[in-house]
Amino acid sequence: MITEIPAQEYGERVRNIQKILSEKGIDILITFGSDSEPQNIIYLANYWPAFESACVIVPVEGEPILVIGPESETFAMDYSTIRKIRRVLEHRESSEPNYPGAKLDTYETIFHEALNGRIPNKIAFSGFTITTLPVYEAIKKAAGKGEIVRADNILNDLRMKKSKNEIALMKRSAEITMMSFEAVKDNIKPGMEEVEVVSFVAGEMFKNKAENLAYTPYILSGKRTNQAIGRASHKVIRKDEPVQFSCGCRFGNYSSSIGRPFCIGKMPEDYRRLVQIGVEVQKVVLGTLKAGISAASVFKKYWEYLEKKDATKYFLYGPCHGTGIMENEHPFLEANSDYMLFDGMAYQVDVYLGDENFGIRFEDGVVVREGGVDEFTSRYREIIEL
Repeated sequence: MITEIPAQEYGERVRNIQKILSEKGIDILITFGSDSEPQNIIYLANYWPAFESACVIVPVEGEPILVIGPESETFAMDYSTIRKIRRVLEHRESSEPNYPGAKLDTYETIFHEALNGRIPNKIAFSGFTITTLPVYEAIKKAAGKGEIVRADNILNDLRMKKSKNEIALMKRSAEITMMSFEAVKDNIKPGMEEVEVVSFVAGEMFKNKAENLAYTPYILSGKRTNQAIGRASHKVIRKDEPVQFSCGCRFGNYSSSIGRPFCIGKMPEDYRRLVQIGVEVQKVVLGTLKAGISAASVFKKYWEYLEKKDATKYFLYGPCHGTGIMENEHPFLEANSDYMLFDGMAYQVDVYLGDENFGIRFEDGVVVREGGVDEFTSRYREIIEL
């Protein structure tokens, strides 16, 4: 079992980008990442920033450069597959220390190094929605009269098709997450607070050598189950009320997520009905996904089933989203999706349904294949009453 992406695969990723840059007449690509949004930095450098942010610079020819904050050099050197590492003040942590006397680079010096003294005419930038203003302004200043074009699609498109190694890491992540659900199922008791139950999740994940949580665990109970995005709280879990498990871990820098609704005791009848619809409609989506069909056609099947069950009132978002380094990646599968599915795409089949009283989520990872999907996890898609 592998525990990380081999170094040569990172080199292939850089070369794939350089080929695209050459075809498009672009001099350089820059992508941004942070502790909470590290995906593109991990993809290109195997580096997950902490406290400070980072960028990777890929010139059309030559070596890539990892740009970090003033304090992260030894950390980056330990993990990064990119050996050229440069420190820039604008990547410092948000408390804005000044580091008087530190010898730091600037984006002007880094562009000069990356392009062998040439001035960039066209710069592809990936990460517009997450880049901090100081970093973007530093890049814009260094670009001078060079054109900066939004290029999130370059990395999104490359990352959509998963390699054999990526899939192996995602499957292991999902296996560990399923173990954490079983630990919750075996140990949860009425009277516990939601935050107490998270200890079973985290303990099982780290015991099985996950490096971290994929996101803050959702252990939600009662009315709080209607939170499509949430966090465990000090609410006390009671007998005969809904509980939602939605959790994932990171293994080899790749993520998973599993969602299962359940109850300690007997499910309320309205909640049971919604859980059963969730079981059935996730099955419909899983049975529809395959390479060569349109994303919109999958959504159509999903929506038709909700209509049949008079359940469209519980709808919030489409039933699938990409997954990989992040649990939630491009692309979403929605009513207006205009792309085709292809072999090697990875999805979280993420069925959330809810109203003002409660919500349910059934979620599992899959890889799209020619004849259907390769499922990462499939256990406990049923009514669960402990």
